Amino acid sequence: MTRRNLGVLIGIMSLAIMSRFDSIISPSVAAIQASFPRADPSTVESVVSIGSSAAIVSALLFGQLLTRMSFRTAACISCLCVALGGLMPLVVHGSVSQLLLFALVVGFGVGIATTVLPSLSARFFRGKQLAALMGLVLAVQDGSSMLVLALGGVLAKGGWLHNYWLYFLALPALVLVIFMVPGVGAVEEESEKAVRSEASSSQKSGQCWWATISCILIGFLSIFLVAVLYNKLAVYIAKYGLGSTSAAGVALMFNTGSSVVVGLSINGIKRVCRQWTIPVAFLLMALGALLFLTTRSFPLVCLSAFLIGSGSAINMATCPFYLSNLTEHKRYPLVMGVFSATTSLGFTASTWVFKAFSSAFGLDPVTGSFMGMLIIALLAAVMLSLVRFQSCVESRFIEQ
Repeated sequence: MTRRNLGVLIGIMSLAIMSRFDSIISPSVAAIQASFPRADPSTVESVVSIGSSAAIVSALLFGQLLTRMSFRTAACISCLCVALGGLMPLVVHGSVSQLLLFALVVGFGVGIATTVLPSLSARFFRGKQLAALMGLVLAVQDGSSMLVLALGGVLAKGGWLHNYWLYFLALPALVLVIFMVPGVGAVEEESEKAVRSEASSSQKSGQCWWATISCILIGFLSIFLVAVLYNKLAVYIAKYGLGSTSAAGVALMFNTGSSVVVGLSINGIKRVCRQWTIPVAFLLMALGALLFLTTRSFPLVCLSAFLIGSGSAINMATCPFYLSNLTEHKRYPLVMGVFSATTSLGFTASTWVFKAFSSAFGLDPVTGSFMGMLIIALLAAVMLSLVRFQSCVESRFIEQ
């Protein structure tokens, strides 16, 4: 690894840590509700989730802008948005509406970061090195998220406003981005040979649009399904008397921790599962849903959360790598912007879709959600296996 690539790696890790800052305030939701008793509880909960809506917009916008803008500029805008949106509540915090506005600013910055990360990685790394790096980014994202949420919970004991102090971490991230992220764009200056290569790449991309759309849909489904845990796990534990209110947080740590394990071992997982990696990922999610439906034990709840998180993490580490091979370099930021926006949409849509599914079949919302997860995950695994999706994509388009 060259000295320049090492510097880029530091910049990538800084952005990876910051890309989960939209959830920093999660431990303080109940305390914020207590401070604003007249506010609708759902509105207060939106302080954590509303950033996903802004992330959809910024991912699509900067997916296009990155074809003309340097990585450093985009990353700096991301850090500034996160710092501004996260630190302003320390000064202005008179209403829930103000907190929602600042959460939108943070979410906008996070959407930029999640779009820059894969594009920046693909610009300087290739093949198995890129695949391993994308797994490492996922591990750093979710590993740092666990630490930040735990620290946020400690700070929130002194008042929910203290939770916002963690956004000061965006400032050192900004400094690292300024010095470590190169001021180059998504596409290298092309020689005549590169132009001919790009023409060949363009022809290839015209042949593999189906694979690109499939990878985006796989990412959407992965986040759409794992969102059930975040929406229903606390209700599930309370309904069956499996623990106190903190039990859901412990179980979710197993879900998040699975991303760290998968991220650090993604190349090994691919060597074992080969062309069945993505179907296996969906089978892990189906198995987790099945355990939720058939068992009533807290240790098995933690195991189920780990299995579901592992399946989602495998797909979220694999699909961006595939897309980097399926897409022209100059179009990759736009494609990853669409990918990021689509996954954010999956998280947002999950609650409403599974609510409608449960109502349509007269099921309990919790049971219906996990049953829906089981059915969708199994169908995805079977369909991807029957059409040999990975085999087709890897043999024709993937750089090993």
